[in-house]
Order: sequence, then C-alpha cells, then structure tokens
Amino acid sequence: MKSEGDRQQQQSLAGRLNSLFAMARWTDAHGRQREYSTAEVAKAVTTDPSHPTTLSRSYLAMLRNGSHTNPTLSVLEGLAKFFDDHRPPGTPPITVQWLVAQEDPEHELLRQRLADHQVRAIAMRAGEMTPAMRRQLLKMIAILDQDDAADPSPGE
Repeated sequence: MKSEGDRQQQQSLAGRLNSLFAMARWTDAHGRQREYSTAEVAKAVTTDPSHPTTLSRSYLAMLRNGSHTNPTLSVLEGLAKFFDDHRPPGTPPITVQWLVAQEDPEHELLRQRLADHQVRAIAMRAGEMTPAMRRQLLKMIAILDQDDAADPSPGE
C-alpha cells in the first residue's frame, strides 16, 4: 500500500523527474536497455541548441532528490524537451505543465504506462535467467507479497 508520503512524492517535481528517468531509455552497444544518468541528462539539456538552458549534474541531482524545488522556467523547459524527445512511443507528451502541475489528467495514464514498461523490463530480464534464478526471484516476490499483506493501510 502507498502511504500519503509516497503519493506526495509522486506528485512532486522530484517524483515526476524520477519517474521520467525510469521511463526514458537508450540501447547500449550490447543491445541492453539503459536508463539515462543524471549527468547524461544534464549534459544533453545543456548541449541542446534549441534553447539556452544550462544544467549541471549536481543541480539536476538536487532537483531529483527534492532538495531544490524552485527551478527556473528555462530549466523546466529543457528537461521537458529532453524527456519528451526520449519518451516511449504511445506515451503522453511531457510538458512543463506536467512537471509542475499538482494534478494532471494524463498523470495516471503516464504512471500506468511506466508500470507496464517496468513489468515488461522485468519479464525480459526473467526470460534471460536460469531456471534456478527464476525460482529464487519468485521466492523473493512471495516474501514481498507477505510483507505487503502484513502491513495494513492506515485506514484498516
């Protein structure tokens, strides 16, 4: 169950940025899907000639961990452009409004697409595992399910 703090984190700029980092992927020389690093995104935003924004890795890290919550409009525009350019096909556009909005009708759709993407990534990795590794993974999932069942939500 998600706590109120988890829901607030998902609605914060930091939570939204971290969701975008988890969703945007690139393929390495070995054909593996990789997440962009904070440094890679900062460099890409800074070197993008379509806007004058510069962004350091440390500043972006502060935005991601929530220790800085008031970026300039140009930083938000640069981040929105980068993640919109790197979003998976079929996902809603990434805009400055989405990054800063408290509620967005497309937010639930984006969160669902992210979950779908994560499930597919887990399944792809599991397919490459040995049978023994898959059994171990299933045991870990069963333990996590038990922890969730033992942890009642605040209203219960």
